[in-house]
Amino acid sequence: MTVAMIAARHEQWAEWIFFPYVRRLLRGHFHALRLLGEIPELDPTRPLILVPNHGTWWDGFFVYILNRLLLRRKLFLMMLDEQLSRYRFFSRVGAFGIRPGLPRSVAETLRYSAAVLREPGNALCLFPQGVLRYHALRPLGYQRGLERILRLCGTKVQLMPLGIRCELLQDQRPEAFFLADRCHTMDAAGFAGIPWLENEAQGLLERLEAGIRNREPGRILLEGKTPLDERWGGR
Repeated sequence: MTVAMIAARHEQWAEWIFFPYVRRLLRGHFHALRLLGEIPELDPTRPLILVPNHGTWWDGFFVYILNRLLLRRKLFLMMLDEQLSRYRFFSRVGAFGIRPGLPRSVAETLRYSAAVLREPGNALCLFPQGVLRYHALRPLGYQRGLERILRLCGTKVQLMPLGIRCELLQDQRPEAFFLADRCHTMDAAGFAGIPWLENEAQGLLERLEAGIRNREPGRILLEGKTPLDERWGGR
């Protein structure tokens, strides 16, 4: 018997709980969250696909907080069904499941993703690498699900790669850096293919690395709490 895909069930009460929780969690674990560069102006009449690299356990939380602070769209985030089954609450803030290796289940999730994109105010986030993969590894290893989603969707979308890096710099806690400086409007016919997208993402990660190396201040989206030792030391 095929088990039904876990769909997103956006609940306002869940947002009231989850947003303060995530903000507090990130402030406790990171010195700062910084956006380098500027996010391109987005068309509110077209849906958005976010395609981040996937190098850390925190990436889903990062996308969630970036959407709440900057994009302000109804977010749908694809995650492994195995994890979502353990943390069902995430479905109430936009997560939905995928079971890699089960063709019928994958097809169901891709159809669901395409349906999400038929609503112009929605944002769909998927991690094309499918697994955690260190940001410096090449090739990035993007899978081909996005091509199928675009064919099933049948409409023009905005496609925005997102670069994510975490670095230990001036504090005992890491800083998270984000860059999303290009957005492409396209449909399935205009999509240049996964190799093109990988090349775009690699260029994005190189620009992000240069910005971090050059100590670009960017914009602080969230500042971490002062560590306890610093608070005590200041007395």
